[in-house]
Amino acid sequence: NLGEKIGVGKLPFSTPMKESIETNFPKAKKNADLVSTVAEKLEKHGYGPNSLVATFLCADEVNRVLEDDFKKVYNDNFSMGGLAGFPFGGKTAFGAMASHIPDGGSCLVVFGPHVGVDSTGKVGTVERRGRANGGACCGSAVAASGYAAGVHSGETSKYGPPATPDDAQQNFVGTMLLPYAEQLEEAADKMVDLPYALYDAQKKLMDTIVQAGAGNVAGDGKVAVLGGIQVNTPAGMSDYFLPLSFEVYNNDGSMAKNLGEKIGVGKLPFSTPMKESIETNFPKAKKNADLVSTVAEKLEKHGYGPNSLVATFLCADEVN
Repeated sequence: NLGEKIGVGKLPFSTPMKESIETNFPKAKKNADLVSTVAEKLEKHGYGPNSLVATFLCADEVNRVLEDDFKKVYNDNFSMGGLAGFPFGGKTAFGAMASHIPDGGSCLVVFGPHVGVDSTGKVGTVERRGRANGGACCGSAVAASGYAAGVHSGETSKYGPPATPDDAQQNFVGTMLLPYAEQLEEAADKMVDLPYALYDAQKKLMDTIVQAGAGNVAGDGKVAVLGGIQVNTPAGMSDYFLPLSFEVYNNDGSMAKNLGEKIGVGKLPFSTPMKESIETNFPKAKKNADLVSTVAEKLEKHGYGPNSLVATFLCADEVN
């Protein structure tokens, strides 16, 4: 996108849809801008035509647009997602995907839930092709939030493990939303907070899958993981994507680089009791991955690298 290079102007007005996206999903980017920025940052890590894009996205047809946009850069897409964007393909799909990466290449994994914003700016619905009236978007997420609300209020009993596979995915989506039931009920707009809650649940699963599957990537290949929220819009308008995490891992599972700041990731609009406690009692504490990445980057300027040794004076407790 060369707009900034030549100093393009702006429309003197906005639209209800655009205003809603900017208010509720700040830092969301148009698909074309996202793909261009991600490709530029990954090129420095060896990504190119011999790379493979793989997605954990919802089955809804509106989500194929983002996959098609990334395919313009990385040629093929390996699809591993399911309802609401949960990574139902899991470790097995990840391992299979890794074996499909072209020789000498790396993979970009894109994951996250999706939400519609219609032409009036309403969140949680979108106009669909050939239908006079829009519908829920994401329908699976909305149904799961209703289930979580019912369990929270005591009006609905918790699901048991699915006895048959005919609706196992929806059973799982509802179960994964239960820890967020209270905050969703207290939200100013549940449909806005819902995709953020889904992302938070999915990120924890993705971290587990990447750690388990990174070793399947051959040679010096890397695993880039882009997580966020897809924002689906009416036909004829660009979809958006709110990046919430962007990390590059080596195939031993260690983080090579946290590129979140490089592409301007957003933040969750809510916290958790654990996170609030850490931020209050240990301000400026960093996640391990962010700490390691920052320390390694700073020490590299002083000659540190593979021929360096790390030594620790830490407690003998196994958690350390």
